[in-house]
Amino acid sequence: MNDTEKYNIKVVERCFRILDLAARHQGPLSIQDVCDELDVNSNMAFRLLSSIQSAGYLDKNPKTGLFSLSLKCLSLSRVALQSLEIRKLTMPYLELLWTNFQKANINMGVRNGTDILIVDRIDGKSLPRTYFTPGRIIPFHCTGLGKVLCSQMNAEEVSSMIEAAGGLKAFTPDTITDPDLLLKELEKVRKEGVGRDRNEYISGDNCSAVPIFNADGVIVAAISASALEPNMSAEEIENTIPKLKEMASRISSMLGYYAV
Repeated sequence: MNDTEKYNIKVVERCFRILDLAARHQGPLSIQDVCDELDVNSNMAFRLLSSIQSAGYLDKNPKTGLFSLSLKCLSLSRVALQSLEIRKLTMPYLELLWTNFQKANINMGVRNGTDILIVDRIDGKSLPRTYFTPGRIIPFHCTGLGKVLCSQMNAEEVSSMIEAAGGLKAFTPDTITDPDLLLKELEKVRKEGVGRDRNEYISGDNCSAVPIFNADGVIVAAISASALEPNMSAEEIENTIPKLKEMASRISSMLGYYAV
């Protein structure tokens, strides 16, 4: 038994697993959802849910008996985002990008374990637009940011990501759902230094993303430009890549990275 297991309190671990489940679940949680996730009986599931509700991190619908994350969780995510030093470095460059491509949405993402998180975004002037608020989790296999942030992974690590995601879900007819094709795509991203989403996550939406490196040459974040096709064509999104790379290079150099 290692130190982590030695000092692990099972009921606390279960509560956090429920919060993780609520964060990735499509819609509110039922008692049965928790039973299935934790392999516990309904009485234990209800007690755990009620405890989290009492602490203010879950809301219960009195009509349906279902549980959802409360706004108290939002305050935690806000503090977590504020603590990311890279955001302070990146925002001025995102604003510079936006002045060049005002019809596009300018985004920054990071990888947190098996999650790809949007941590900053400047919305384009054009409507309609997609709404990816900071803190939103996006798929790793069909988004520009996700592909870039996973491009340094080996095959085993990619398999772990696929398993954690419950497989390669098809969001549009253009989504990559074959693991072998995904590995080839990530190899291409690694060689070119660009991750592309062309109608893979949202039909009619295109995105180009590039990596930000730390002093050790590890990708720690990614920035992107995205837009729906009525606002910018796929070719126009492709043409944002040189400026994206320029800004990413400047941010990376501030983190101590110098390309050979």
